[in-house]
Amino acid sequence: MRWSQITECGPVRRRNEDWLCACPELGLFAVADGMGGHRAGNVASRLALEILEEYVRHNSGRGYSDRELLAGGIQRANEAVYRSAAGHEEHRGMGTTINACLLKGNKLTLANVGDSRALLLRNKKISKLTSDHSLVQELVDGGSITEEDAMNHPKRNVLTRALGIGPRVEVDFFEYNIMQGDCLLLCTDGLTGFVAEDRIGELILASPDPEAVVRNLYAEAINAGSNDNITMIFLAVD
Repeated sequence: MRWSQITECGPVRRRNEDWLCACPELGLFAVADGMGGHRAGNVASRLALEILEEYVRHNSGRGYSDRELLAGGIQRANEAVYRSAAGHEEHRGMGTTINACLLKGNKLTLANVGDSRALLLRNKKISKLTSDHSLVQELVDGGSITEEDAMNHPKRNVLTRALGIGPRVEVDFFEYNIMQGDCLLLCTDGLTGFVAEDRIGELILASPDPEAVVRNLYAEAINAGSNDNITMIFLAVD
């Protein structure tokens, strides 16, 4: 497996509220997009992924399934963000998305809260492996708007689920079999909110080098007018 990562503030925001976690020795990769602006969204995303990594690292090899590891780690992360938001005035209202995976052999286990995404490129076709927890996704699912409409919808940043909002959080889990030649992308909406999935697939196919892939995707997001932080982890399965 070859992989690369990038997290950038972008040309508009003053602060990067995204965070990422890449621990290939654990098979753990995750991205998080903090929310709250001056209410410490950057604290929420970093705290959540630090807690997740600590939990997975401490409990790996103890007989837990990958889903149980992610579930336990994300609930601990949610509790930590929630307590910090409740206990510090400057953190009130903060929260974060999380999109995390454990990749063990050919088995991929994904966990998702919010609108950060996991995308898979297989046989030159890109597909979304997770479902957003957002108002526009509900409108898309209900047939009110199209995926293209969602990218320009005035309420596209409204989440219906996030870490740190309550003492417990509902997490979506997905399991997939990974094949040789697959490419996996975990990313925040600073990319997917501005670059269509088909174009993301084209740029992944354009280079065999993971470093070049994330640089090209970042440049594409900026050229498309991204005004958000941009974070990605790209994995190529050899």
